Amino acid sequence: MKQHRAMTVDGWIDGEQLGITYVHEHLMVKPQLDDPKYLEYTLQDEGASARETESFRAVGGQTLVEMSPLNYGRNVAAYRRIARSTGVHVICCTGFHKQQFMPPWFGEKSDAELYDLLMDEIRNGMDGTDIRPGVIKFGTSLNQITPDEERAIRLVARVHLETGIPISTHCDQGTMGLEQLSLLEKLKVDPADVLLCHIDSARNTQYAIELCRTGATICIDHVGRELADRDAARVKMISDLLEAGCIDHVALSGDMGKVNYLPAYGGQPGFAYILTQFKKELLRVMAEDDFNRMVVQNPRRILCGA
Repeated sequence: MKQHRAMTVDGWIDGEQLGITYVHEHLMVKPQLDDPKYLEYTLQDEGASARETESFRAVGGQTLVEMSPLNYGRNVAAYRRIARSTGVHVICCTGFHKQQFMPPWFGEKSDAELYDLLMDEIRNGMDGTDIRPGVIKFGTSLNQITPDEERAIRLVARVHLETGIPISTHCDQGTMGLEQLSLLEKLKVDPADVLLCHIDSARNTQYAIELCRTGATICIDHVGRELADRDAARVKMISDLLEAGCIDHVALSGDMGKVNYLPAYGGQPGFAYILTQFKKELLRVMAEDDFNRMVVQNPRRILCGA
């Protein structure tokens, strides 16, 4: 079931309206664990998040996909306010993170109850609002898929097949992408409807190429972590993916859900980086049309099935 349009926090839009899109970001997020180390992964200043979003719009950005799922501090009402104040389309998600961040009630609910919860969010809205998700998420742990994570994958696959909502996954440090796809294919999910995130973190270009050749799309989304050499390793990986004929299966984003990454919170490089400094480095090894595939055409295909 293809949608040929995208669900934003303000309803459906045509794929052509998405424009330049980051497919994995965070605007308001709060990992639901007491460990103090997650304070730096907590974005709770709506004004600062709106300013960061405005900086994205100022350099040509048009759509952000907010990937905070259930039990990860999502704030869909704030996403709508940010979208309306900045003019940037925001798409948010339902679904589950990896084992560490799963809701404490996940194991207590039956498959039917979890399925009904996801379907209710997709059909009626999330967190007491009429805001509906435009993507569904699952995650897996470092080098393993736990039984709960496999259960979540099965639920997500079922919901995807019934609704057409695209799937975006968390591959911890880039791992388990092939294993995720193998399970999804057994569940009759077309790899073309799957976005595998954080693949650059595995630092293995041949692995990235293998994933692309399944028909899935990978996300290079830890851009901006190595500013000293202007992300040279990721520029090289993307160049190699282009040479291998895989650029139609690559999306770009920053996954900047951390105060240290956002100027509006006192960090760097921020949402503008990919469309400014990083783009400048990439245009040394590719044409602008190739860059646009990663931030316009490929995200549109994933989010709209077109």
